[in-house]
Amino acid sequence: MQSRETFIEVAVGRIWSEIIYTETSKHRPALICLHGGPGSNHNKLKYSLSGLAKFFPIIFYDQLGGGKSYVQEGNPANNHLWNVQRFTDELASLIQFYKLEQFNLFGSSWGSSLAIEYWLGNYNPKPQRLVLGSPLISTKRWEQDSTLLKQQLPAEIYSILVECEQHNQTSSQKYKDAMEQFYNRHVLRKPELNATQLDFLARNPTFINNDVYQNMWGNNEFYSTGQLANYERFADLQHISIPTLFIGGEHDEARPETLALYQQQVKDSQLVTIAGASHCGYFEATPAYSKALQEFLWVE
Repeated sequence: MQSRETFIEVAVGRIWSEIIYTETSKHRPALICLHGGPGSNHNKLKYSLSGLAKFFPIIFYDQLGGGKSYVQEGNPANNHLWNVQRFTDELASLIQFYKLEQFNLFGSSWGSSLAIEYWLGNYNPKPQRLVLGSPLISTKRWEQDSTLLKQQLPAEIYSILVECEQHNQTSSQKYKDAMEQFYNRHVLRKPELNATQLDFLARNPTFINNDVYQNMWGNNEFYSTGQLANYERFADLQHISIPTLFIGGEHDEARPETLALYQQQVKDSQLVTIAGASHCGYFEATPAYSKALQEFLWVE
C-alpha cells in the first residue's frame, strides 16, 4: 500500500485528506469516503475500509471543523460556515484538487447527504456510482425511525428519555445514560465488538465538534433543531441515474425498512443489509461490509 496525506485549501480553511492505493489499483476510479457527523472525522472509516485500496484508490478526508481539518486564522468558526452548501462546495474542491475525472462516492449517514447534494447540484465531473450508507435523506423519516426504535427500548429506559425531553433535562447524566442504551443497540454496538476493535476505540476516542454538530443537527440523534431540521431529498431520489448501492445494518437507526423505501425510488439500485450490525456497520462487520462495497464498485 502507498499513501499520501495533504491539506487542501478551501474557502475558509484547510481540510486534511489522504489517498491510499497500490501500483495495481492507482489508475482505477477512486472511491471518496464521506464521514458522518457532522463535525466528526474519518478515523473509523479508514480503520475499516482502507484495505479496499488494493482494488481502487480510496480518498479519506475530514470535513471542515472535524478531525485534522481546521478553519484558518482570521476566519472565526461562525455559524454561517456550517451549512449544506458550503460542505458540498468543499467536496467539489477536494475532487478538483485530485483532478479526478472518474470516481465514486461513498457517504456514511450525513456523508450520504453530501453525496446526494453533489449529484443533484451544479457540479462536474459527476461520480460514476454512489454508495449511500445508512443515509440521512429525510430528517422527518429519520426522526420517525428514532421514535419507533426508542419505543422498543426497555420501558424504564424509554420513560427516562421521554421524561427528560419533556422537562428539558437532556443534558442530565440519567438522560445520557439512557441514550447510551440506544447507541449500544442502534449506533455502535460496543458490547459485541472484539478486543481489537475496542482497543482502536480506546486509542481513537470519538470526538465531535459540538459547534458543528449542534448547528447542523442538534443535541442528539433523535431529533434535529439545526440546519438539517427540514432536510428532505426523498422526492429527488428519482433523479439519481447512476448505479447506487444502499447499505445499512440490521439494527440500524436508519431502519432497513426505510432504506428499502429509498431504494425503490432509484431505478438502477441495490440494497444490502448487514446482519447483526447497526449504524456503524462498516466498523462492526468490516468483512461483510467491505465485500458488499467491493462487489458493487470493482467493475473491470
